[in-house]
Amino acid sequence: MLDPTSVEVYRYAVAPPGWTRPQASEALGLTLRRIDEAIEELAARRLLSAQSGAGDGLVAVSPDVALADLVDADERALQELKTRISGQRRELSTLLPAFLSARRNVLASTSTEVLEDPHLIHRVLIDYGRDVADKVYIAQPGQGSTADVHEESIRKDLDLLGSGVRRRTLYDTGTRDHVPTRKAVEAIMPAGGEFGVLPFIPLRIMIFDEKLALVGRQLTREDKAALVIRDHGLISVFTQLFEVAWELSEPFLAPAPSGSPLTGLQQSILQGLANGLSDESIARRLDINVRTCRRHIAFMLETLRADSRFQAALKARDAGWV
Repeated sequence: MLDPTSVEVYRYAVAPPGWTRPQASEALGLTLRRIDEAIEELAARRLLSAQSGAGDGLVAVSPDVALADLVDADERALQELKTRISGQRRELSTLLPAFLSARRNVLASTSTEVLEDPHLIHRVLIDYGRDVADKVYIAQPGQGSTADVHEESIRKDLDLLGSGVRRRTLYDTGTRDHVPTRKAVEAIMPAGGEFGVLPFIPLRIMIFDEKLALVGRQLTREDKAALVIRDHGLISVFTQLFEVAWELSEPFLAPAPSGSPLTGLQQSILQGLANGLSDESIARRLDINVRTCRRHIAFMLETLRADSRFQAALKARDAGWV
């Protein structure tokens, strides 16, 4: 921004065309040094120019004219950049069908493949999700996705259900307390979507008809790679495992056990305690940090007046809380 002195000099410059530095100094009561500094600032913004044929005389330039002078070169450069980008986009987009066709042929010839790149995994999901005709089965570990992710998923799921595709999803019990996931379930169920919960979901799985299964590799908690399976025998095995898990699951929107003060997440933690799992194992399965897991365990031990983790699980079962 222009400083107040520069603004004052500019206002003065508008009135008497052809003024000089000494005239401005006398009229405004400013030193020549301050006048020179202001002139430098105004000239840099093209707001002052020398008067033709008037020696040291200066004239003010209209702000809109100065702006045009300042940005003209930048606008030309920007237009050239846009033209270059458009050309590159057109050139490379012509290769996309060839890439997708070649990629599909490669994938079709491989019964099992590891995909490390999340963008490529997403591309495979889109390709097969578009062609699914019978069913989509999903087992989703962890505590749920963001509202933005669910918003996109709701639109796709409603389209699938509208075309007659069966859509089943298994979540961890703890996601019952996750607001974005619950809202997504409530939006999709009226259209025919089916949702169940289990205390633990050990594997991330997506099954499309009998054509494809994506299984999370999950070597570590941060591992995002997926195993892409096209072998019909393996897909059948994963489908049967899913269906067995589905039979053991509870409806996502089933009412909580009567009188239970425990959240869905705490019920899942209790189930892990009853199975003799360590805090680290429970936290990893539920996709929470160990500190959060231990804080819930401490709360439940106090609430249940239990002396041990296993006793807490037994008391919760006896009370009908899980």
